[in-house]
Amino acid sequence: EMVRIEVADRGPGIPAAMADRIFDKFQQVDASDARAKQGSGLGLTIAKALVEQHRGTIGVNSEEGRGSVFW
Repeated sequence: EMVRIEVADRGPGIPAAMADRIFDKFQQVDASDARAKQGSGLGLTIAKALVEQHRGTIGVNSEEGRGSVFW
């Protein structure tokens, strides 16, 4: 009845203070990195909307300096 998909990375991680806000529109953990890569801060907002339209949930477990696991 349920499937869980996880995507993991070994990037810089997400500060605990940002974890509740990263799925909000235009939120970026490090704006200087986003400017270099042409990011708008909408990718996770769009992912959340799509997942929730299918009655799912989306979230992240992250540790600064070790990476993140999005589920």
